[in-house]
Amino acid sequence: MQSGATLTIAPGVTIYALKDDGNNKAPTLVIERGAKINADGTSMNPITFRSALDSSFLPKAGTWGGLIVLGSASVHGGGSNNLVEGLDNHYYGGSDDTDDSGTLRYVRVWHGGAVIGSNNEINGITLAGVGSSTTVEYCEVAFNLDDGFEMFGGTVNLKYISSIFCGDDAIDTDLGYKGDIQFAFAAVGEDGHHAVEMDGNNDDNSRSFPRVYNAMFVGHTEGSVQSVSTDSVTQGVMMLREGTGGEFGNIVVTNVANDYSGLHQDACGSETRSSTLPGTTFPNNDDYLWFSSNNVIYYPGNPTNLNAIAIDDDACTGTTSSYNFASVDPQFRNLPTTLNEDTTFFDPRPTSDSVLLNNVDSIPTNDNSFFTSVSYRGAFGPDSGFWLSGLSWLDDNGRIPIEDSSVSLCGTITA
Repeated sequence: MQSGATLTIAPGVTIYALKDDGNNKAPTLVIERGAKINADGTSMNPITFRSALDSSFLPKAGTWGGLIVLGSASVHGGGSNNLVEGLDNHYYGGSDDTDDSGTLRYVRVWHGGAVIGSNNEINGITLAGVGSSTTVEYCEVAFNLDDGFEMFGGTVNLKYISSIFCGDDAIDTDLGYKGDIQFAFAAVGEDGHHAVEMDGNNDDNSRSFPRVYNAMFVGHTEGSVQSVSTDSVTQGVMMLREGTGGEFGNIVVTNVANDYSGLHQDACGSETRSSTLPGTTFPNNDDYLWFSSNNVIYYPGNPTNLNAIAIDDDACTGTTSSYNFASVDPQFRNLPTTLNEDTTFFDPRPTSDSVLLNNVDSIPTNDNSFFTSVSYRGAFGPDSGFWLSGLSWLDDNGRIPIEDSSVSLCGTITA
């Protein structure tokens, strides 16, 4: 979609895509700088991008490309000639941090991420240099061969996002991304790498600074979720790299495999690292990394050698020295420790007496009205408001409960 145009997709529409043409070209929807997409679905009528292959071949990753949105917001290194990953002659970036690329609401992108060259795959939803006036909420990427959501710079905010069973990272931020994320669910599965991988561009004045609140990151205790990938020798469910800054509050990391880390940081810069929020916060200060002491990292295997937060660089003190870790069961309704695409049924909501209903971090209130105040840690409350309903592949395939607060389907079953 070229500059000046708006692509409108009606609620309930399904867009089918075929495989690549054999010449390393895969069907991909690209919204160029200056263009807009108006994909405004509903919970009853979501908009779905998926493979045209017969359902008997699915779930299968990498069967087509993905959705790419390019904007004019700031990017690490500056300029507007940043070539987007996966494509030729498509550029992003600029100086308009309030740039508006349209609306993605109740949008699902499934089975994408085609390999179009060596180490060159397409993400499920790519947001490159996308500005803060763009709306992204109630969106899911499932079974993508590469990353689920990837933000290259920009200031776009995301709310109610699900990224499940992707081949690499569920959520990836890079190149000076400074946006807010609230209510995120990431299930890595046995073949993925990280729930999040967030790069900070080392000690740079365009340091990435994501603010992430109320997220649930689910590993896999017996699979290869923490196997070695191309970008790191040591793995964790959360991967913070290259001195990224940011705020991480009301986070739940669960199903961490024994002898692996819930959070792994490979390097740091000048940023202050602490589990105590500094007095001067974003946007007046973006030179810190805050990982709340209230965040939960859970090892269901009850290992003897807990390494909740791993740091490659001994100079990167702050997070580990002040984080008070205890392997406390978050008390989910029904969450198998080997959650993957073959799990027939589960319920990731906390029980009514869960520890996740205590010690809740306050949301930022000093600069915008994006964040919603809730009384729980993690992505879901114990009762109504189960926002995966009507959105997720899990819902379409009967893997999670229907949204009905008057009926208890699972009680307090544990697994």
